[in-house]
Amino acid sequence: MSKIVISGYYGFANAGDEAMLTAIIKALRSTEKSVDLTVLSGNPEATAAKHRVSSIYRFNPLEIFKSLYDCELLLSGGGSLLQDVTSKRSLLYYLSIIALGIILKKKVMLFAQGIGPIHSGILRRLTKLICSHVDLITVRDQDSLYELRRIGIPAEKVQLTADAVLTLPQEDIRQGKELLERFHVPQEKMLIAVSVRKWQDDDSYLLELAKAVDALVKRYDAHIVLLPLQYPVDMEACERLQHFMVRKSSSTILATNCDTEQFLSLMGNFNLLIGMRLHALIFAAVMELPFVAVSYDPKIDGFVKDIDGVSAGNVTNLQEKQILTAVKQALKVSQNSKDLLEKLRVKALLNSKEAFELLKR
Repeated sequence: MSKIVISGYYGFANAGDEAMLTAIIKALRSTEKSVDLTVLSGNPEATAAKHRVSSIYRFNPLEIFKSLYDCELLLSGGGSLLQDVTSKRSLLYYLSIIALGIILKKKVMLFAQGIGPIHSGILRRLTKLICSHVDLITVRDQDSLYELRRIGIPAEKVQLTADAVLTLPQEDIRQGKELLERFHVPQEKMLIAVSVRKWQDDDSYLLELAKAVDALVKRYDAHIVLLPLQYPVDMEACERLQHFMVRKSSSTILATNCDTEQFLSLMGNFNLLIGMRLHALIFAAVMELPFVAVSYDPKIDGFVKDIDGVSAGNVTNLQEKQILTAVKQALKVSQNSKDLLEKLRVKALLNSKEAFELLKR
């Protein structure tokens, strides 16, 4: 029985990271049903209960040391862990876990990571020093591959795959339907989901989005469902967007914490998603829901490009007209996008395959 420790941003109710953990665990168990998994988490009790794994507090040094000492493989990922835009301290944390795995002579793999940007020269050198000693790095997008090359990581250690969440199966739509009923969402109407997050201290993108969704309500007799993908963090942005809408009565905020399966099931009940958060777009793609991306980060642009998707542009200069044009384009079904998505799924499955190949070396 293989013993694997998983390190990432888990236990903080972030839908994207929790979806990645769900996908990683499912992929590993599909290869080895009895694999022994320990997850470092901000909420070990919730993580253990949800995923049927061992879980320890991510800031308990003694427990972390014991877990790494006893394991065969450390997986760091997925997600955007190695970057210093959000926090320099979090980058140092993830690098320290990786370094401890290397010091203890364990197999170490960076799993479906989104790398960078890392602006600090000192942190770039530290990332190079530590990550040059890991056994394998799989990255989810081309930009991450280029970032590792710029940092100076040996090319033979790096493999381009895809986001682990793409390996998740489609969910039955009934669970999402029940959730919409609970919030009294009129399901006979065209349903347009909107996933927004706070962006700096600028409301201009929310004003443009509000004008666009008002126009969509009028054009399609639609109802807008505002999705706080990271609950309750995204509630503020959802409430601000609703506040700016003229047709507020044609909108509902889904003010609840959903798990990965619920989010996927919800996507199966919508006719369109307009989304800022990467994993809202990935959930939509998995459920074959047309989407329009609003980019605030290169990772959004990368994913849209990979599946020949539709973007309304960048959050910094978003315009109502661009959004409405993008919606019209997204509602035309593209077979090319479906084919590219299937290719990405195949690439995403390589992450767990490579992890077990590493254990055999």
